[in-house]
Amino acid sequence: MEANRKTVLVTGANGYIGNAVAKAFNRAGWKTYGLIRREEDAPDLRQNEIHPLIGTPKDFLSESSHQGRTYDVVVSNTEDWANYKAHFEDVKAMLVGLGKRTLNQTGKRPLVLFSSGCKDYGMTGRHGDTNLGAHTESCPLNVIPILEPRASNVASLLEETTTREPKLPFDLTVLRPTNVYGYGSSYYGALFAFMEKGATENGPLKIFADPNNIMHSTHVDDCADAYVALAEHPQRDEVSGQAFNISNTRYETVREVLQVLAKSYGVTIEYQPHITGDSMPGVIGALLQYTQWVSSAKIRRVTGWEEKRSLFVDGIEEYRLAYEAAVAAKHPGTLKIGSALGGPNDLFNRWRKQKVAKGH
Repeated sequence: MEANRKTVLVTGANGYIGNAVAKAFNRAGWKTYGLIRREEDAPDLRQNEIHPLIGTPKDFLSESSHQGRTYDVVVSNTEDWANYKAHFEDVKAMLVGLGKRTLNQTGKRPLVLFSSGCKDYGMTGRHGDTNLGAHTESCPLNVIPILEPRASNVASLLEETTTREPKLPFDLTVLRPTNVYGYGSSYYGALFAFMEKGATENGPLKIFADPNNIMHSTHVDDCADAYVALAEHPQRDEVSGQAFNISNTRYETVREVLQVLAKSYGVTIEYQPHITGDSMPGVIGALLQYTQWVSSAKIRRVTGWEEKRSLFVDGIEEYRLAYEAAVAAKHPGTLKIGSALGGPNDLFNRWRKQKVAKGH
């Protein structure tokens, strides 16, 4: 049985999406390895029957304890926005090395599932706009400058695995998920923190965003299951060399999301007609001022994947419960996002400045 068991390596297995993906593969019966930087993140993986590997993409191939092992699937989930290009080249070198090793030892090309994001397409119109259309995988990339290194490098890698000779020693599938929520809630967790802060202040909570902006998202478990669905698809040629969007069947709007949050926290919302660059904390502005509808019809058609978890607005009680438990447990990722309310991090500050400069 063990000889026939599929193996997967998930990089960034302590991250929000990476951790969910590793756990999803384990639940699906795969022998799962998680690459993490720090030993202190290993207990969570072990408790979930995932083999922790300590290291980085840069040193992975040279680390003696990692040598000789092959993988049927590799999931790439790491980014370094301080120097995206250099980190990307380290990841690519690791993938090439693992691909050659696997191809030489098994005669088969591993499948690489490479994480990007739906913001590669830019923004769509708002709910109610005439001729509003969803972004599909055939839409041109129209990314804001801050995210351009990811979009261009991933697109180039996809082209290199499909059209250039000699081909790289692995097959590649690119995944473009929407924002994700659930458990610690990632960036959506900042919405809870924002409302909690608003509940302590006098007067209505002022929102500098159009209430018809589209907030399309996916529960992180459903997102992770999409990775497994692509990995387990029996026809490799139907998924390799392709990009797939991941999103819930329907989108929500800023009005819908804030309405349920305001009710949960006893807050009154007041929308402001004039949006200024410094009106809201960076992470909140990035969530509420960005509008995008994303179609996931392709992955549903090809693999049969569909979401199982409730929309954010429908499961608000459970998602708030989980978020507050993560805060109480001092979950590092949740606390890091929450701290953005006190001082917006550089990534979101740069996003807002570029957004204002482009006139959005």
